[in-house]
Amino acid sequence: MKIPWLVRDAYSRWVHLFIGGACTLILYQLTNRLHVFEPKLLPLTAVDEAMPFLPSTVWIYFTEYAFFGYAYFWMKDLKLVTRYYYAYMTILFVSVTIFLLFPVTFPRADFPVTGTTISDHALNFLRTYMDAPANCLPSLHVSSCFISSLCFWQESRRRAIFLLFWSCLVSISTMTTKQHYFVDVWTAMILTGVCYWFFFFKVELVGSER
Repeated sequence: MKIPWLVRDAYSRWVHLFIGGACTLILYQLTNRLHVFEPKLLPLTAVDEAMPFLPSTVWIYFTEYAFFGYAYFWMKDLKLVTRYYYAYMTILFVSVTIFLLFPVTFPRADFPVTGTTISDHALNFLRTYMDAPANCLPSLHVSSCFISSLCFWQESRRRAIFLLFWSCLVSISTMTTKQHYFVDVWTAMILTGVCYWFFFFKVELVGSER
């Protein structure tokens, strides 16, 4: 399969960043707050029940937002940036389609934030203004971190390994902040693995030979 080489210079990098960022913000918030079908609760697994509620881990959770910019601008090979862009956008569109057709919600009301620390206020801010309790499965938070880590594998193994380790911490934080179920995490990893394999190993960038 052949796909166009999108990110060829600094200008196209910024253009596609704007497109990808706008799609992420609009699609995620729409499916998170406006539902065609009633979001459903899932049963808690043994892993979910074993995870403690730790509001202080919200700071690890927040680091996901830095993954995008770091991966997108620190990769030197623009062909890899293009592959990363395709993989991420595919993950986004597959995820929001699932959010739309099979919405899942988490019982956050069972885990109220009652403390008064900075971490407690930060988690309350997240829950109130940034992230409604839907859009759970698969976790876009997890998949975006892992694809932003794997994209470095061919350019810097050391950097990729460190980011993969940090992605694991972010994945755990999605459960210790009671934002996601365990099933949200491993389904996101599967989706990420498939998209990474396809766009980094199975497609040809048209024009990349020039």
